[in-house]
Amino acid sequence: MKPELVDHFSMNEVIQLDVMEGSEELFDTIDTLFLKVNPNGSLNYCNRVCREASGYSLEEMRGRLFWEVFFPQEEGEFIRNLFEEALEAPYRSSYENQWRCREGGFRLISFTIAALFEKGEFKNYSVTGLDVTKLRRMEEELWQYRTDLEDQISQRSMELLDSRNRLAGIVDSAEDAIISVDSKQQITLFNIGAEKTFGYLSREVEGRHLSMLIPNRFHELHRKHVQNFGGSEKISKRMDKRSEISAKKKDGTEFHAEANISQVTVMGEKIYTVVLRDISERKLFEKQLQDSLNEKETLLREIHHRVKNNLQVISSLFTMQRLSTDDPDRLTLIQESQHRIQSMALIHEKIYQSDDLNNVRFDQYIQELVTDIFQSYEVYPGKILLQFELKPISLHIDMAIPCSLILNELTSNTLKYAFPGERTGNLLIRINQDPQDQLHLLFEDDGQGLPSTIEMENVESLGLRLVRVLTNQLRGKLDLKREHGTSFSFHFPIKKP
Repeated sequence: MKPELVDHFSMNEVIQLDVMEGSEELFDTIDTLFLKVNPNGSLNYCNRVCREASGYSLEEMRGRLFWEVFFPQEEGEFIRNLFEEALEAPYRSSYENQWRCREGGFRLISFTIAALFEKGEFKNYSVTGLDVTKLRRMEEELWQYRTDLEDQISQRSMELLDSRNRLAGIVDSAEDAIISVDSKQQITLFNIGAEKTFGYLSREVEGRHLSMLIPNRFHELHRKHVQNFGGSEKISKRMDKRSEISAKKKDGTEFHAEANISQVTVMGEKIYTVVLRDISERKLFEKQLQDSLNEKETLLREIHHRVKNNLQVISSLFTMQRLSTDDPDRLTLIQESQHRIQSMALIHEKIYQSDDLNNVRFDQYIQELVTDIFQSYEVYPGKILLQFELKPISLHIDMAIPCSLILNELTSNTLKYAFPGERTGNLLIRINQDPQDQLHLLFEDDGQGLPSTIEMENVESLGLRLVRVLTNQLRGKLDLKREHGTSFSFHFPIKKP
């Protein structure tokens, strides 16, 4: 709140008695917006200044909620809270917001809300304010004028560049190379930093063409760059950011440099000044760092590959074990364990095949995982219609593996128990991510459903116990429904790497 706007809010102290007594005619004579608001937020009265500023008549506003009349829907809750705060606060706070007018436009209003009491009992609210639209516009114009004035001052200051003696001490104390050239690209300034960077003395380069400091293959590119940069009619101009260029030392050595170029017109002639820094060591360090990252990435990719291969070996051992037994219970146990291992192996396979070694496109992974399980159970076509509703989502490997195991257990249970005999049906798998970074996973079939005696808290089945344990591990929530089949609905906070 601007200091010059504070005085009008003290009017609350003056007019409070009149508000309580209902002397509303008085408020049409003041130059301040005034509104009386009922405890429920509905408008009871607004004065002449408010009606003229908003374009509403009193009849159009009376009875409507204050925040619905003057503010967009998305701001309504915020404004309503201001009234609640005014009721509890021992002091008045001032606010500045855009108020919506009847014809669709907006006015910038600086206002305060006060709770009015009579003999200690809350009666209603008063809202007083000033239309500061023009004032803020004037402030912006004043700011623009000041900015323009500063630009003019800067322009005049830059004209002092033609006096090298005045700036020599400052320029030569800089560690960066500072080089100025005229419109013909002849060097006019070459500071001590430039001497150290390029190996030339100032007297060796002054008056010579700048191209002597640029590798031959970049001469044409440099000429076009200067032409484009200098094409503006502005008296002063500079690049918005530093650029990386190649430069050449006295001994012919090329090096990487970071440069920022400015242009100024002095006495009708364009002068270009470059501030240049040798970044050869930084580029070398960046290359070493990138090489190290590439090496670690290759190693990590190889680790995922080997983990996948080892898991596949274990899966193959289970296959061999299945061939050596006829015990149905043992065969089922081996098959379930094999599915769990294969689901984890598939995660590692997706990781080392992708560009991102930490995250998995889980929506793509789900389809492949569930399809593989269907094939392993030899579900004949048409028995179970598999439907996917999958939004693109990436999960960190620490979250993807538990989620894949949950899906493995639920899919296996559905294929084994939900559709016995010749019964057919549907299986729906849906995933999405809400704005609060929660993963929503829905697994739903219309099979015969779980028995009512089975509760997730004390379930004896290893698969469902694993689902419960993994859900808790991910700090998730599970909602189980049994109408028209079985529905598992999960909500997990998405882990960030």
